[in-house]
Amino acid sequence: MGVAIGCELARRGAGAVAILEKKALGAGSSGKSGANIRCHYSHPLTTSMALYGLRTFETFTDVFGGPPVFTRAGLLIIAPPSRRRHLEFVLDLQQRMGVKVNLIAKDELREIDPEASLADGEVAAFEEQAGYCDALQVVASYARAARSKGAEIHEGSQATRILTQNGKVTGVAATDGEIAAGTVVLAAGPWSAALAETAGFSLPVKPCRVQIAMLRGPCSSGRPRQQPVYCDFAHETYCRPLPGGLLHIGNIDPREERSEVDPDAYNEVADREFVEEMRHKIQRRNPSLQRAVGRGGYGALYSVTPDWHPILGRLPGVEGVFCAVGFSGHGFKMAPAVSRILGEMILDGAVESFDVHSLRAARFAEGEPFLNLASAQVMG
Repeated sequence: MGVAIGCELARRGAGAVAILEKKALGAGSSGKSGANIRCHYSHPLTTSMALYGLRTFETFTDVFGGPPVFTRAGLLIIAPPSRRRHLEFVLDLQQRMGVKVNLIAKDELREIDPEASLADGEVAAFEEQAGYCDALQVVASYARAARSKGAEIHEGSQATRILTQNGKVTGVAATDGEIAAGTVVLAAGPWSAALAETAGFSLPVKPCRVQIAMLRGPCSSGRPRQQPVYCDFAHETYCRPLPGGLLHIGNIDPREERSEVDPDAYNEVADREFVEEMRHKIQRRNPSLQRAVGRGGYGALYSVTPDWHPILGRLPGVEGVFCAVGFSGHGFKMAPAVSRILGEMILDGAVESFDVHSLRAARFAEGEPFLNLASAQVMG
């Protein structure tokens, strides 16, 4: 989010733009992201933001330079019988918004992935334009493009305090000094709430540990196929391919909300029990993975809000501070839309591209959390 927003501001001629990075670019959530690019949301706003991101990543090199970042693999969505009506509702919403997604029969599923199996009553859908990104290359290309337009990127510079005077922002204090600024964008992921406190505002964003399991799939004697991304509501998992025949497997069970941690001191190695749980679940969907080899896993961080949706906009009570925080595990695909939104807020004074009033920081205090039109789970 930081380099995307900084790049947008620099490209639009906002003036002097400085991006502060605590460690190295991509060292935080972006570098550990599944970077799944899909439009499977149950609200017009989040669907439209994800669709904007998909279109951006499809042509990313043309705009930002660097090598291609997006692989179109398609998204298989599998739901148990109890979620069929929910899935049909979501697909209808998405189709009306231009997303290419449809229910598919068992024979169509086998054409997409010959190894997949459906239990009795389960239903499947396929979002054909979905896929995944090389997350670190996206960050690097955004950074290169931002620098080419004059932005400065300070790696190893940890923001420690938002400086204010008489209700207005005056800059940022960092480990390597202070930077004067009339506008500050808070996009610090798991550290956002602590920084907001220095400006006198309590952001309801908490850092939570999530886990990823890694498997090496069995070798094929034939030509390898492009494996789709999976969102499996029946087994509460998602899965995407990685280079070298690896699989990245995560939870869509929102139990991570109960695992609040210190973002500077948390276990970055996946629990053995978690890895085995994910292995068992994915083998039930794809029996050929009984021959898969475990490759361990890792722990990462979500920045979770009470309604699992981001906070975008001005920080109440402090003039000149804007937020892009609390993406709750599904923010990577939204970075292009968020950068445009923040650019319009800061430089134009209003957002024309998306109606983001429902994502304002004050919504929780006002008792108006963001509500999906149907219940959904998070595919990180």
